[in-house]
Amino acid sequence: MDNRQIIIAAIAIIVIIAIGSFVYISANSHNTKIEVLSNATLKNGDFITVLLTDEYRNVYPNEVVDIKVLDDSGWAHRYQVTTDEEGEGSAELETLENGNYTVHCNYNGTLFNKQSKTVTNLVIDDGL
Repeated sequence: MDNRQIIIAAIAIIVIIAIGSFVYISANSHNTKIEVLSNATLKNGDFITVLLTDEYRNVYPNEVVDIKVLDDSGWAHRYQVTTDEEGEGSAELETLENGNYTVHCNYNGTLFNKQSKTVTNLVIDDGL
C-alpha cells in the first residue's frame, strides 16, 4: 500500500468510528424532565424547588439546573441549584416584590442525558 491508500483507509476508519459513536450516544441518551414542585404562590423567604427526572421518573442527583424568575418588566432573578440524592434542587426567593412572575427552568444535559426546559407561573404574595 502506498501512503495515499493508508491515509484514505485511516480517514474511513475515523469516519466509521465517529458515526458509530454518534449512533451509540443517540440510542442511549435519556429524555429528561424538570418539574417545579413548589406551590404557585410563594412568599419571600420561601424556596422554589425543582425535580429533575428521566422519562421513567428516575431521579438525577448532582446535576445543575438553572432557574430564572422573570417579573412583568423582564427583570430576571437568576438561581443555579444542584440536585440532591432525590433529584431535587431548591433556591430561596428573596427581595421579590408582590406580583406575577414567570419561572424558566433549564437543564443543559450531559453526554447521555438530553437537555430539558420548563416554564411555569409564580405569584409572590407577602400579604402586604
